Amino acid sequence: MPIPQEIIDQVLSRADILDVAKAFHLELKRSGANDFKACCPFHQERTPSFHLNTTRQFYHCFGCGVGGDAVNLVKGLARTDFPGAIRWLGNFYHIPIPEGDDTRDPQERQKSQRRDQGWKLLEEVAGFFQSSLNAPEGKAAREYLQGRGLDEETIRKYRLGYAPNAWDAVCRWALSRGFSQELLMETGIARQSEKSPGNLHDLWKNRVMFPICDELSRVVGFSGRLFTPQEGAKAGKYVNSPDNAFFHKSQILYGFNLARDAFGKAKRAVVCEGQLDVIACHRAGVGEALAAQGTAFTKEHANRLAKARLNRVDLAFDGDAAGLKAIWHTLPLLLARGMNVHLIFLPPGEDPDSLYRRGGPESLRKIMADAHPALPYLLSRLCQETPPDTPEAKASIAQQMLGLYSTISDPLVANGYCQELIQRLSLPSPQAVFDRLAQLRLQEKEAQERGQAPSPPPEALPRQDATAQALFHDLHGVASLAETMLDLCVSYPQVAELWKDLDLGEVMSPQNPVVRALNSLLAGTAEGDWEGAREALFHGELASDTNVSRILGFSAFVQENLTDEILQDKLAKAVEDCQRRLELLELDRQLQAINQELQQNPAPDASLPLLRKSQELARKKALLRKGRQP
Repeated sequence: MPIPQEIIDQVLSRADILDVAKAFHLELKRSGANDFKACCPFHQERTPSFHLNTTRQFYHCFGCGVGGDAVNLVKGLARTDFPGAIRWLGNFYHIPIPEGDDTRDPQERQKSQRRDQGWKLLEEVAGFFQSSLNAPEGKAAREYLQGRGLDEETIRKYRLGYAPNAWDAVCRWALSRGFSQELLMETGIARQSEKSPGNLHDLWKNRVMFPICDELSRVVGFSGRLFTPQEGAKAGKYVNSPDNAFFHKSQILYGFNLARDAFGKAKRAVVCEGQLDVIACHRAGVGEALAAQGTAFTKEHANRLAKARLNRVDLAFDGDAAGLKAIWHTLPLLLARGMNVHLIFLPPGEDPDSLYRRGGPESLRKIMADAHPALPYLLSRLCQETPPDTPEAKASIAQQMLGLYSTISDPLVANGYCQELIQRLSLPSPQAVFDRLAQLRLQEKEAQERGQAPSPPPEALPRQDATAQALFHDLHGVASLAETMLDLCVSYPQVAELWKDLDLGEVMSPQNPVVRALNSLLAGTAEGDWEGAREALFHGELASDTNVSRILGFSAFVQENLTDEILQDKLAKAVEDCQRRLELLELDRQLQAINQELQQNPAPDASLPLLRKSQELARKKALLRKGRQP
């Protein structure tokens, strides 16, 4: 339901951007009294270009251009919308968020209400499945879970449930509570009957149910596990929610919302193959375990782990042919995101769940702690399967390993592995191997560009630490006059007060987001509320613009350890420079208007006064450029 504005204001007043950054395990390094920097969580880089300012409560990345306040940071890192970010912050700061009135535009309000109804339905269906498990009809499902070694505490923690043995149990229950048929289908809870079009039936019947949650611990879908043979049925072992507006299996990682808290301590994530494996790991103290949900590991999954500031991922897949195939599929996705990948070798025929049930938590912890670097292992395995005693065998092994090395994000690391390959196989022409690696890396880059453009390589990212930005006496480094003026007005209310009556409409494009931000701040200042206008700017939609974000995040006109006298002197010079540049823009506008009029009316009696006026304006312009007043 909509969040009352007073609650939003309370959350915003409590939110500290440094708290948020630490909660998501960003590796911040202090770069000033109130400044921090880190490698950006929103794109791949090795040289930090992500800056965070605790005084302004704002962040900006000079590499990819993103920026904003604490709410924007939560939205980006948790991949949620504004209400979701407010609820995350409310939960983080223990601020209760009740329902309230919504003053947004009707279409947006209706869309938001529909989304909230979907969350509510999914949450209540999870409760329905839990109740069904505890009802007499859930006896067989309870016995199955108990037989898998799951106690009542674990069942409650992971909210396991039971889908009754009827094709309309959930539909009847949900419809009786006022939910619509359309919403049941939109959330993937039900689908239309093939035999009776227009009628709905449940997606799950007589299955143990696993709720699937997003990073905010909201239920977004379900996975139903078959626990007893169904005669004549061709149903699979698992039936998962279909992709819909709430559930995207290519992005969801089961257990991520619980595992994230363990990432900082464990310094890794452990990827398993199923929900019961994740639960077993968590029970054994391996809290960093998670699993792909109903699909093979995807690029989006790798991105999700990279955004959690992880640089190591351990794969705990089965040791059979299918598990090895999954490793070869998953490994390049993680290498491309700069991950250091290790492999955990499970005994034949075992998985984390069976290991926990057979040997207990200590046995599972021991196995999950014994991880080996993935790339050296795969090279050794290839050499065992195909001994490199012929040129053809060496070429085959080299080609397969170079295919993996070409996906490594850091070229120095890729070259290091390439050197190991040359030595291991005793390859006679090292340069040919490096040339082949370069060729494959180029092909990899072109393949990415045909699909989704990759992030710029680290060495191509602009390195703009705060100390390298333009200083007061050097305004030539500022991208435009509007940016300079906005920076000054955001930083110093006395400058905004000086310029509050300026009409910029004729010399600056009102469509430019920076100009719009400047105009809104000056308008608020003219009404006597510079502080309120500034606050609205930091939390408004304009803050998402790259240039506005950069200015709000880092000022070229705020320096530490300046005396008041020096500060006032530098401000006066900066304001004078801006006003001179404004006058130049106005003179250019007038000269352009005269030239257009001369083209339209070239008659001598009309053109002579215009030419004199043009000469006078050009003289003023020349004087201004020399720093002198006309």
